[in-house]
Amino acid sequence: MRLKGKVAIITGASQGIGAAFAVGFAKEGAKVVIGDISDGSNTAKKVGEAGSEAFFVKTDVSKEQECMAMAKAAFDRFGAIDILINNAAMFANIVLKPFTELSSEEFKRVIEVNTSGAFHCIKSVFPYMKEKGGKIINISSASILEGVPGMPHYVASKGAVMALTRCMARELGDFNINVNTIAPGFTHSEGGDQFDRSKALPLPPLDELQLQGRCFKRPGVPGDLVGLALFLSTDDSAFITGQMIVHDGGLSLY
Repeated sequence: MRLKGKVAIITGASQGIGAAFAVGFAKEGAKVVIGDISDGSNTAKKVGEAGSEAFFVKTDVSKEQECMAMAKAAFDRFGAIDILINNAAMFANIVLKPFTELSSEEFKRVIEVNTSGAFHCIKSVFPYMKEKGGKIINISSASILEGVPGMPHYVASKGAVMALTRCMARELGDFNINVNTIAPGFTHSEGGDQFDRSKALPLPPLDELQLQGRCFKRPGVPGDLVGLALFLSTDDSAFITGQMIVHDGGLSLY
């Protein structure tokens, strides 16, 4: 097992992509801490069924002190923090609509969760990683390459996550901490499907828009992302940092 004895904090893991990460990491031997504003007890149960240990810490990542408390709880329970996946984000409840109808308050709230939340979590785990190294994976979005209309706040927040990744890779390299980004395309999960149903713009289902441009003519699902996250969490990626890997079936060919 590639992650035997490792401890991973995965935010936004109560469902969807984060839950897939948690179960996939458990199958590779990792102990998992689920940080989410929603109840993560069901994911913790699935981790147990996969043969590992997990516990849920209710966490609003936009609040630094709650992130600090989550990291402390992880260390107190398992004695280490080896991996952080910054997956928590506002997405499912975002409604695609003209930017003229988007309030400044909505814009700021998305930035607070999606960008500041990742920053808070990195600050929180650093004291536990700085002596022995670690792996940090930030979840951005392929939308930053596509320029999706109707969601400038989300796209801007995820572009900032990639910029943050590069800064943190520079600062944390001396501590043997790898910092990388995964940028998924539209993925069928609870959150992704809710987002698709909530569009206020006159658009067809997102798969209809994207499938023709993909190299692989099928929808993306959370399980597709697990192998890449595992690679970035092991010594197989020991000399990779500050990078963004786009995971959208070849829609964005750059």
